[in-house]
Amino acid sequence: MKLASYHNGRRDGQLMLVSKDLTKTVAVPAIAKTMQQLLDAWDLLYPQLSELYDALNDGQMDNAIAFDESRCLSPLPRAYQWADGSAYVNHVELVRKARGAEMPESFWTRSTRVSRRLRQLYCT
Repeated sequence: MKLASYHNGRRDGQLMLVSKDLTKTVAVPAIAKTMQQLLDAWDLLYPQLSELYDALNDGQMDNAIAFDESRCLSPLPRAYQWADGSAYVNHVELVRKARGAEMPESFWTRSTRVSRRLRQLYCT
């Protein structure tokens, strides 16, 4: 199933059901107005959405329009969490490489020890 959030002037955008071949799309406000609403009630709403998805792909949705990726927002425009990737070792390595700087060998072992200790503290 393909889903998108279209820009509609609201903070969370508009949930859109998108065809497999990415040519058609349809709003499904009777099921959920936003991606967040859909995710919050996924178990309840999935069966209805799945039926509409099949109908869209079978060309049975009269209100389908051409899919326009330029109208897409991020799937969850107002996500409730922000994860900073800059602290991940792989990201640090890429940034240092881009600057022409070497990765200190101790960076790999030190960060592994810290990660292991954090897992011990918070995951046990």
